[in-house]
Amino acid sequence: MIQIAKDIPRISVNQLIPIFNKKKGDAYMPGCLIATRTSSDAKESDSIHHLSHPFSLDAFVFILCASGKLTVTTNSKSFHLKGNDMFINFPGQVIHVDEDNDNHDHVKVHIAVMDLAFIHEMNLDIKPVAQKFLDLKNSQYMELPESTFIELANLINAITDEINNNEPDNATNDILRSLITAIFFKIGRMVDKNATEHPNDKEMFDKNVGYFKDFMTLLGQNFRKERSIKFYAEKMNLSPKYFTTLIKRASGQTAAAWINQYVIMEAKNLLKYSTMNVQEISYSLNFPNQSFFGKYFKHHTGMTPSEYKRSK
Repeated sequence: MIQIAKDIPRISVNQLIPIFNKKKGDAYMPGCLIATRTSSDAKESDSIHHLSHPFSLDAFVFILCASGKLTVTTNSKSFHLKGNDMFINFPGQVIHVDEDNDNHDHVKVHIAVMDLAFIHEMNLDIKPVAQKFLDLKNSQYMELPESTFIELANLINAITDEINNNEPDNATNDILRSLITAIFFKIGRMVDKNATEHPNDKEMFDKNVGYFKDFMTLLGQNFRKERSIKFYAEKMNLSPKYFTTLIKRASGQTAAAWINQYVIMEAKNLLKYSTMNVQEISYSLNFPNQSFFGKYFKHHTGMTPSEYKRSK
């Protein structure tokens, strides 16, 4: 069980594994956990009860409710899920899950947890993904057509099979990348449909989307040379404090986090695919020297640039 102290615990995907009691049939890679849980499992350790304590997770949590009813509460807002419903929780949001008291049906949920580091390791282009995540912010809960629910459940099962039944090789990452991308696009299709049918606080949402899109455009043009919050805030004619608040409100994470993700992804791509050495890469990303770049890269990845280059 998650032990609740004075503060609600904030944990990583890796820290979730022992709490969640990984069992046979679950799929795990660093930064990714996929599992099915029910209220009728013989052992409490296999059930959904371990999600009933509030906690904050540094990852995206996708919950597909196959049957029964449950309530998901995030940041003091509750959503009531039933069969064929989907819920998405964002990094840093406080979440807990409870079965409905009057629930007479067995609850069955498919759960996929992915942190941004895992998504980046799959070498997905984070720019369109970032936009989809922003749109999802207005559609955390969705009632899915049965056909779409089955398609998503099948994709999650395919990811589970690929992780559990195959030896890691170059094809594994390519297959996982394709399956995860398919999930994003299918969810994105439902987000677009849901936004059309159920507009909610559209004026404020559009305003936040506008700021975030402007920031993403600026970031794509300048991240190789500029990493300061002040630079991007001034470009958008905003104070650094207000700029930071808007980006966090719109996307669920700070502008600094987005900047670092762009820089690290570019560094990884250069280390993996280019013929540039570490010193040349550090200069191309506007670091004052190779040592500073090395410390920055290790702080965000746990590896030195040379270690990462050798690992690939």
